[in-house]
Amino acid sequence: MAPETYEKILSTARRLFVQQGYTATSMRQVAEATGIGKATIYHHFPDKQSIVMALLQRNIKRMEDALQLVRAENDPRRRIQVAAETSVGFLFESADILQVVRREIPGGRDQMQGGYTKFFQEYMAMLADAIQRGSEQGIFRPVDPVNNARVLMTMIQGTFAMAYLINERAQTPQQAAAVLLDIYFQGLDTR
Repeated sequence: MAPETYEKILSTARRLFVQQGYTATSMRQVAEATGIGKATIYHHFPDKQSIVMALLQRNIKRMEDALQLVRAENDPRRRIQVAAETSVGFLFESADILQVVRREIPGGRDQMQGGYTKFFQEYMAMLADAIQRGSEQGIFRPVDPVNNARVLMTMIQGTFAMAYLINERAQTPQQAAAVLLDIYFQGLDTR
């Protein structure tokens, strides 16, 4: 399988799925938009659902890469920073196609739920561990690490949701993470 052709099919199909919807996109349209014959498309992907499943697998790989980056960070404050940056980046990159899958793919929501539940459980555990270790080291004040990790994840999801809802993605993931982490680490109280 030629990697360039495979990638071109995926990127074109993703764009079409997001622009006009999964159901409204045909294999013929994917072939025309890529400039590749339908037979070649079918050589790489037996049907449209296999294309969208390959796109989902790519997202799962991106999540696994994000987990690796967070796992590798031992400094509690830096682990939280890396987690926020990678989470916001993943959400910005993946939201459009994930919406299509949840809305239009039969069983898509259930398939996503299974993969993402494990991811978020591990993510939350790593955040709680960083918060706990930071408290023990005197970096952070003593707090309930699990609830605090939940608050942080809510801030991350909320930052993304607001940017997505009002279509304001001018900030990079690092800038968006820096803003929310400033409030998370410093709070609003001047005392």
